[in-house]
Amino acid sequence: MEFPSDRFKSDADASTGLIFIRAYNKWHGAIRNELRKIGITHSQFVVMTVLNYLSQSDEFVTQVSVAKMADMDVMSVSQIMRNLEAAGYLARTANPKDTRANAVRLLDEGHEVIRLALPIVERIDDDFFGVLSGDEKAFRDFLHRLI
Repeated sequence: MEFPSDRFKSDADASTGLIFIRAYNKWHGAIRNELRKIGITHSQFVVMTVLNYLSQSDEFVTQVSVAKMADMDVMSVSQIMRNLEAAGYLARTANPKDTRANAVRLLDEGHEVIRLALPIVERIDDDFFGVLSGDEKAFRDFLHRLI
């Protein structure tokens, strides 16, 4: 059966989308495998790291602000936070600034997980994107244009 794309039937590597997803899968797989060793998923890492980052400048971080920065669905972030709360990594409490939202904060155990996980992810990023050497900033600029 013939492949139904005139553009890519002779050269799959001409597909930017295919190349992008292959690169993403390779990068994500490395991160997923390493984070599994410390007992968290990549999504949990993202949520806790964003929460930790936002907590530097906001004492009362909300699920919505985490979801916005991570560009994740609010309901997905809520479910991830529920699991992280059950694991003892974060706590949700009443937000004194906004009674409609909970304030979310990392607990000591969550800070410890981030302290362990962040260098692992940063090393993977350095190894993976390091092949771009002087082009890494341009690559980030292109990614910003896409988002």
